[in-house]
Amino acid sequence: MKITVCPLCGAQSAKVLRTRLRYDIKCKVFECRRCHMVYLERLQATEKFYGGKTYRATYGPTLGKKSTSKQVFDTYRPFQKPIIDRLHSILRKNMSVLDVGCSTGHFLDALKGKVGTRVGLELSRDEVAFIRTHLDFPVYNTPIAEAHFTEGPFDLITCFQVLEHIEDPQSFLSALRKNLKAGGYLYIEVPNIDDALISLYDVKEYEDFYFREPHLSYFSRTTLGKMLKKAGFKGRIGTAQGYNLINHLHWLIAHKPQGDFAHGNGVPALVRGQKAKTPAGRALNAFIAKADRDYKKLLETQGLGESLTFLGKKTQLL
Repeated sequence: MKITVCPLCGAQSAKVLRTRLRYDIKCKVFECRRCHMVYLERLQATEKFYGGKTYRATYGPTLGKKSTSKQVFDTYRPFQKPIIDRLHSILRKNMSVLDVGCSTGHFLDALKGKVGTRVGLELSRDEVAFIRTHLDFPVYNTPIAEAHFTEGPFDLITCFQVLEHIEDPQSFLSALRKNLKAGGYLYIEVPNIDDALISLYDVKEYEDFYFREPHLSYFSRTTLGKMLKKAGFKGRIGTAQGYNLINHLHWLIAHKPQGDFAHGNGVPALVRGQKAKTPAGRALNAFIAKADRDYKKLLETQGLGESLTFLGKKTQLL
């Protein structure tokens, strides 16, 4: 299905930014001339693309390798603390949480003991089967617009790196809104098109890597804010940086990805093995760890973190 109008403002006038995506896939990337929303030429059939094995055969935590559900869970589960820290001020023991596009349930698993009811929604049949076999919360496997939750409406709905995959993001947000309690919170993370590697460092190879077939929409703070307002939400938009300083230096020097999610997102170290235990090793690793924290904070303060974040509530629709 071809996109003929901007998914944000409906305009039919756009300029072509690119004609190729990651893996040299031929596809136009447009920027709307009216609102500057960036989006792909064509859309995926979401349920078919993510429900089967197509997505994980190509896109996963380890580049060039197909990931099993267990590998996805084991990769992402250790990195949930920063997200929980960002939500710490609103989490309550008696609240109900729905995670839409929950993948293997790694975030909801990390929430165990911190909230009351945890519910997932995921289209991948393999990942749903993994959750039902290994984890301890219910998971639905229908699109959000068709789902009927016996546990809802919810105090908090989360949606991590999902909105950019959706064919009709406006309708998707409206469906989230319907399942949120009055006074409840929506928390969203999406890739930031103003990521420092693109908007500041101009790393062409990263740009070639950044635009990819599953990501249909590319948000800035402005376009995400407009879309959320149109869907009936208000709140705060910020940025978050997960990939570390070493990862960015690798892009700047080697002009290619590291290939391992854990290396790029873990605490960086200059000295490894037994020598890391020496006075010099400890001092150097403490130095790079602090530099990494300062670097991430600086990027986030400047709006250049890799992900946009939104925490907000429903507004009264006119």
